[in-house]
Amino acid sequence: MSNTLPIESFPDWSRFIAAVWNHGRSVKNINPELVETHVNAAAESVKDSVIQRNEARSIRPSSFLSCARHAYFFLKGEPAGEMPDEIGSTFAVGHLLHELSYCAVKSGIPAGFKVSTEVAVDLPNWWPKEHDSFTKQGHVDMLIEIEDPEEAKKYLPVAVVERQPKMLIDFKTMGGYGYRKHGKAIFDYDPDGFGYISQLSTYASALGVEEYGAVIAGINRDQLQARLNTRLVDASILKWNINRLQENLKKAIEGEDPGEEFLVRHKSEASFYCGRGGKPGYCPFKDVCRANPKLV
Repeated sequence: MSNTLPIESFPDWSRFIAAVWNHGRSVKNINPELVETHVNAAAESVKDSVIQRNEARSIRPSSFLSCARHAYFFLKGEPAGEMPDEIGSTFAVGHLLHELSYCAVKSGIPAGFKVSTEVAVDLPNWWPKEHDSFTKQGHVDMLIEIEDPEEAKKYLPVAVVERQPKMLIDFKTMGGYGYRKHGKAIFDYDPDGFGYISQLSTYASALGVEEYGAVIAGINRDQLQARLNTRLVDASILKWNINRLQENLKKAIEGEDPGEEFLVRHKSEASFYCGRGGKPGYCPFKDVCRANPKLV
């Protein structure tokens, strides 16, 4: 299409992707054929979201990784807390916004870049795929590759084009509060209670792109006119999390209780996720964790 992003220089992948997404979602620029493809792709997921329960029945990159104790309790056979029966519509909206975002980026991306979405990947070698409790494969939201460096240099600095020829993007639909927190997060310090960085690190390792960093793209489901909140996660943070996950999963398989390591790591900041200090908490094992205190 001719309605791709006009030539403009962006300082990094994060702001480039946000601009492509915003340009591509305009009714003037979006590709109708892509709309039909991606809306149809969303339909089945939307239907499943509202008629099926969404609890994870295995450990996968998107579940049970934010705290070291999650995998330990799961493998021990402790039941995870159930999600509300009415949560289906939230997941349904998320699926639709993901597919519309894929459509927007593909519509707005300029020449020189290749966009792949819902990429099936085998999980990395360190992932315990031999255990039945662990999923064997996963899906990456989006991978953008530079196919023509000279074209790419019209939009990104030379150093970025040469050092980051691929970029992994993970879209997350967020409520207004989470969207605002995401915009301020310091990823090597703030609590990753929903496991966003853990998931991103696992998929980066699976694709062998952890050296390039990755982007978490937050979509504000409460204000759909809001900008795409893109945050570039540095390679050093991905590598640190890959090492942390390897150690945590090894201990869980060996039956070693890591204790309340999320609380120890983040102290009072963890209460929002852990359900401490009067907070409801999002941890699926918050009750059994609270009943079995064991500080690391």
